[in-house]
Amino acid sequence: MLHFIRERAQGWVAWFIVGLISIPFALWGVNSYLTGPSDVLVAKVNGEAIQQVEYQKALQQYRDRMRNMMGENFDPAMFEGLAIKQSVLEGLVEQKLLILAGHDLGQRVTDQTLFKIIKSTAAFQKDGQFDHDVYSMALARVGLNPAQYEAQLRTDVLTQELAENTQGSVIVSDHELDTILRLENQTREIAYGVVAAKDQMEQITVTDDAVRAYYNDHLADYMAPEQMVVDYVELSVDNLSKNIPVDEQSLKAFYDKNKDQFIAPEQRQASHILIEGDDAKAKATLASLQQRLKQGEDFSALAKELSQDTGSAEEGGDLGLFQRGVMEPAFEEAVFSMKNVGDVSEPIKTEFGSHLIKLTAIQAAKGKSFAEARDQIEALYRQHKAEDLFFEQAEKLANLSYENPDNLDVVAEELSLEIQTSPAFMRDGNTVGIATNQKVASVAFSEDVLANNLNSAVIELSKSDLLVLHKNKHTVASQLPYESVAPAIKEQLSYAAARDKAHEMGEQILAKVKSGTSADSLFASNEWHASQSYTRMSKELSSEVLERAFAVAKPSSNASFIGFTASNGNYVVVNVISAKDGVAADAAQEERDGLQSHLVRTYGTSELQALIDSLKENADIKLYKENL
Repeated sequence: MLHFIRERAQGWVAWFIVGLISIPFALWGVNSYLTGPSDVLVAKVNGEAIQQVEYQKALQQYRDRMRNMMGENFDPAMFEGLAIKQSVLEGLVEQKLLILAGHDLGQRVTDQTLFKIIKSTAAFQKDGQFDHDVYSMALARVGLNPAQYEAQLRTDVLTQELAENTQGSVIVSDHELDTILRLENQTREIAYGVVAAKDQMEQITVTDDAVRAYYNDHLADYMAPEQMVVDYVELSVDNLSKNIPVDEQSLKAFYDKNKDQFIAPEQRQASHILIEGDDAKAKATLASLQQRLKQGEDFSALAKELSQDTGSAEEGGDLGLFQRGVMEPAFEEAVFSMKNVGDVSEPIKTEFGSHLIKLTAIQAAKGKSFAEARDQIEALYRQHKAEDLFFEQAEKLANLSYENPDNLDVVAEELSLEIQTSPAFMRDGNTVGIATNQKVASVAFSEDVLANNLNSAVIELSKSDLLVLHKNKHTVASQLPYESVAPAIKEQLSYAAARDKAHEMGEQILAKVKSGTSADSLFASNEWHASQSYTRMSKELSSEVLERAFAVAKPSSNASFIGFTASNGNYVVVNVISAKDGVAADAAQEERDGLQSHLVRTYGTSELQALIDSLKENADIKLYKENL
C-alpha cells in the first residue's frame, strides 16, 4: 500500500501526497513547538475546520523537506512568500477532501492494520523488533502520546488507501504498451556538425570601453551585499544535558522513583479473522468458520482465505506482539482474558465487524533491573534534569539580556554560556551558520539590534533551543570596484560574442544544407560527424542533440535538417536521415513491466488529480488567508 505514495514524485499532487499523507511521525517531529490558539482557522472544508496550528506544522515540514533536498542551495527567502503559504494551504484542503471522501465511502482503518504499520516503523524498533518503550519515548520526545499519534496515523492511512484505490483503477492495455515500446526503442540515423563557440574567440575583440560601459549599465549586478556579524549565546537542553553531573546514587534514586518506566509490560501475540457486517451472511460465515476450526482446519489458512482485514490476512491473520492500550477495547479484552495459548475466542464485535481471535503467544511482564536499564536511566535522568535547568535558565536568559542590553557579558557569566561569533550573513538566503534560520537573520537586522545596538529578544530556535544575539559588525551594501570585476565582465562579453558568432555561422550553414549543399563541404573533417544509428538513450551523443533529433517528425524520403544553439554556446546542425521503430516483442519482460508500472503511476496521478478537482467543484470551501 505505502509504495504507492513513495513512487509519485512529480508535481503538486505528488508533494501533497508525500508531504501530507505520509506516516506522520516526521510531521509531528518537526517544529512541534509551534503553538497558537486552537480556534484560529485557516480554512473550512464542508464544515470541517483546518486549524492554524495544523497549517503551521505543515508549512514548517515543507520548508524542512526542501532544506534537506536542496542542501547548500536552500534559500529560506524562497519559501517565505505568500505563494508558498497558499500552496501548503491548498494541500491541506485537498487532504481534507480526501479524508471526507473516504469517510463517505465507508472506508475504515482497523486497529490491526494500524498496529502493523507502527510495528514495522524503524523509529519504534529495538534490535529490529517493535519495542513499546522505544515507541513511547520517541513520541514523548516530540510531545505526543500514543493516542494522538495513532489518531493522526489512522487518518493518514485512510487517505493513502483512497489514493491507492483511485490509482488501482488504471489499466494499461497491451496495445498501448506495444505502441510506446516501439517508439521508445526507435532508432534513428543521425549525422551532425558543430560550429564551436570557442573557435570564434580569436576573432572576438572586447575593448576596455565596452567592458566599462557594461559595468556602468549594470551597476546593480556588481554590489557587495549588506552583511552582519553577530555575537550570540545559545541555551539548549542538548548542551545542558552533556554537563549534568551523574552519580550512581542519583541514578538509582531516579530508577526507584520511576520504575514503571523501566518495566516491559505483558505482551500477547494473536491472530484474527475479520468478517465485516452483522447481517445473515456474515453470521453464516462466522458459524461456518467456527465449525471448520472445530474440525481441525488451520486458523492461519482460513485467515488467508476469508479474513477481510487486508492488513493481516496475507500473514495468516498474525498481529504480532502487543500490549494493553494498543487495540480496540473489546478486541483487547478478549485477547488478554484468554487463558491458554491456542485458545480461540467466540465472535468478538467491534466497529469493524466480528473477529475470531486465536491466542498464539504470551510474553509475561518483566521489570528491567538497574543494570539492564542503566544506559536508558542515565539518558532519561540527564534529559529530565536538563529540561528542569533549561526552563529555569530560560527565564534568567530573558531577564538578564533585557536588563543588560549593551552586551552579552553578564548573560554569559551568570549562565556559564560561551559567547560565540557568527560568520558574516545577509538579510536572507544564508546557507551556513545560525542565520540559516531566517528568524535569526530577521532579528539581527531589526532596528533594536542593528540601529540601537541592543541585545535581541530571546529567539526560539526550537522548544528546547534558545538564542540571544548582539551586533558585532555591520557592513552596508557597497559597489564593487570596476577593477575587481573587469576581467569577469570581459570574459562574459567575449563568450556572448563568440556564441552569437557561432549562431550566425551555423544559421548560414543550415540554410545552405537545406537548399542542397553537401554538409561535408561546409564543415571541416573534425566538425562533421558521419551518420550512425542511435537510440533515445545512446550515451555516444549528447542528450541535447538526441532530444532534438527525436523530437522532429519521422523523416520520409527527404532527410530532415535542424539547427540550434546548445547550452555550451555551440551551434549544432543535425541531419535526421531515417527512423526505424523498435519491435515491441523484442523488449525484455523487465522492460515491459517497468514501463507498465511507470504508466500506471503517471495515469494514476492524473486520476487522483481528477478526483480532487471533482471533490473541489462540489465542496463548500472557505479560506481565511489573513491567518496564514
